[in-house]
Amino acid sequence: MLLWLAAAAAAGAAADEAAIRAARARSNAAIAAHRFEDMRQMLLPDYVLLPGSLGKALGVEEAGRRLAIAFAEPGFVTYVRTPRRIVRATSGKRVSETGTWIGTWRKADGTMRLSGIYQAMWVPTPGGWKLQNESFVSLRCTGSSACVDYF
Repeated sequence: MLLWLAAAAAAGAAADEAAIRAARARSNAAIAAHRFEDMRQMLLPDYVLLPGSLGKALGVEEAGRRLAIAFAEPGFVTYVRTPRRIVRATSGKRVSETGTWIGTWRKADGTMRLSGIYQAMWVPTPGGWKLQNESFVSLRCTGSSACVDYF
């Protein structure tokens, strides 16, 4: 019986990890397409974002406004978040996702890459896993003199 329970828990954790990875891929695709509205459906109403270089917490609406500014920049390409570790709480009430991120811009003097690490908390809802919060830390900027404006 214990072996069956352990196998069922492992299968549930694997399914949750696959769902989180798929949701992250959809989120990355929404940013690449410059469509915040496609991302919004993955965010809880009380979602909180801690941007990598700002250090100030943002809610859903402010996060959307900040992304709109980035999307309007002619040289902005995308942000890509790459999960490295996804861990489900034993209660099943949350998942921690940690990984690396990179933002890319085309600048007059080269391709700027701003990068770092992130942590996200996902919670289950009737509509699937949703983001409760994300925290990004900017650690490096290369490729352009414009890095001083971002880093």
